[in-house]
Amino acid sequence: MSVLLMIIASACFATMAALIKAIGPSLPIPEIIFFRSIIPLPFFIAILLLQKKKLIVSARRTLLLRALFGFLAMSGFYYALTHLPLAESVFLGRTQPLILAVLAPWIVNEKPTGPVWFAIGTGLFGIILIIQPSFGWLPAAWASIGAASASALAHLLVRKLNRTDDPQTIVTNFFMVSAILSGAWTSPQFVLPEGRLWLLLGGVALFSTFGQYLMTMAYRLDHAPVVAAASYSSIIFSIVYGFLFWQEIPPAPAWFGGALIIAGSFILIRSRV
Repeated sequence: MSVLLMIIASACFATMAALIKAIGPSLPIPEIIFFRSIIPLPFFIAILLLQKKKLIVSARRTLLLRALFGFLAMSGFYYALTHLPLAESVFLGRTQPLILAVLAPWIVNEKPTGPVWFAIGTGLFGIILIIQPSFGWLPAAWASIGAASASALAHLLVRKLNRTDDPQTIVTNFFMVSAILSGAWTSPQFVLPEGRLWLLLGGVALFSTFGQYLMTMAYRLDHAPVVAAASYSSIIFSIVYGFLFWQEIPPAPAWFGGALIIAGSFILIRSRV
């Protein structure tokens, strides 16, 4: 179940990424993060109140660290999306599972099994074939890798938070902190969205919220490296979006790399049977 939840979450995040790329330079990055965080907040707060759940997590220090790393990850990833082709920016972001698997034993005391390591290794080799250094080490590429590192830490902290707090409270508190951080950052350069930008921002908020909740549930149900390996599926969705909307066609090695990523996912799923 956790693998399926993460695959659906990855589809949501890939859709969100395509919408952010469509917004492009029309809005400052912190403003996009602000609307992504503030739009779903009333809904989540209402859910918590109706279900009589806590509004604030118990592990507040861990939540603040999770929110900080999540905010840094969003900033770097959104910058890469507006400066690189969609597929390449997502490919570089896929270094996150390897970083997460390396950190998991120290942060959440989880040791990956042999099949999980093999699945992650297979996926990463596919990514190497896909990205190639054809576009060079641009600042946006480094921003994407930095975002992957911050995202790995954020995901491990989500796993830690799930031991003490409800997933809905965790997601709600993350949006609260992100809205505060991005609001403070964007206030001097705020640009009032017009026309279709409101629709795109609404889509970003919708798909990121659904993906965030499913990801949190996935980490609650299974080990961090297993869930992380399932997130490779976002690459396939990104290739499709890039082709459909921006006529971005990955080179031949990318297709072989994609096959390796799918193979790694099958190895992962089989290891959970």
